[in-house]
Amino acid sequence: MSEATGHEPIARWRVIASMTLILQIMILLSLKSALEEDSWFVGTLSATVEEGPLSLEGVSANVTIDMQNDQDDLSIELFGPLRLSHWQDERDDRAALSEQEIEEYDDNLDEAFSSPSPDTVKSMTFMVIHISIGLAALLLVLICIDLTKQASGIKRTVVRRFTSFASFTSVLSVLVLILFILPASWFATVADNPQDFSNSRDDVAFLAHAEFSSTSNLGLGGFTLDFEVSGYDIGMVRPANRSAVEATPPEPTSHDAESYIVISGNMRTETPPYVSEMVYFWLVLWVLMPLALLIQQRVAIDPHLRGLNR
Repeated sequence: MSEATGHEPIARWRVIASMTLILQIMILLSLKSALEEDSWFVGTLSATVEEGPLSLEGVSANVTIDMQNDQDDLSIELFGPLRLSHWQDERDDRAALSEQEIEEYDDNLDEAFSSPSPDTVKSMTFMVIHISIGLAALLLVLICIDLTKQASGIKRTVVRRFTSFASFTSVLSVLVLILFILPASWFATVADNPQDFSNSRDDVAFLAHAEFSSTSNLGLGGFTLDFEVSGYDIGMVRPANRSAVEATPPEPTSHDAESYIVISGNMRTETPPYVSEMVYFWLVLWVLMPLALLIQQRVAIDPHLRGLNR
């Protein structure tokens, strides 16, 4: 007489893994929907001229952007626009650039603030989310193929683990794009707006002998950067003296020393709660849960291996 073998029991870790993957897909779809409807972040850039030529000292400006509307709000203190206009007119009189010089400066500026645009980052984020959803679906299929087996074949196991790592990496990339790359691209876009004031191939901005200092604080709620930048405003130096100023800082008593400018300020970003929550979801569903399932799978396989070795 032969004993009926019946159906093999379903591997418990595969059931848990399948449910986790379905939850991952649902969370990614919710994140995609939230990104389409809500704000990605709110950014604020404040800057004040601490020391500067003409009557610039004390002028402050604030730029705020809400990524939901893709619109900047710029505010300058009372009389600031008039003082900036006077400064601009004086610069134009002292340092008019040729078309070739402007083109050279644009190249230097692009190199200094080389960064993808916010729209490019947002498009890339949606693309990576779609890839993450596809990887989770593929991983779900790979797990369900051998639903009654504790362990799959070597090739299938390698493919499954590679797909799992790719899923982990892709979702992490989404968070990095939203939390870091997007604010950085916005900041670079704001910074990429000085006038064309330098004809030096070596200068990456319009300040000669520039010094930059900063302190930053990063958290799930947002990013804060306090900065101070100083140098000699090339636009306030007559073309005949530019090379000398770019080579050596002018003497304090010289006329060109009046071009020295110091700007301090801070940049802040506020991350919406749903993005911060996504970090915790990623930690649990893409890090802790796969690790627990890997341990459970290993524990389930070991008894079978011991039986084969007897």
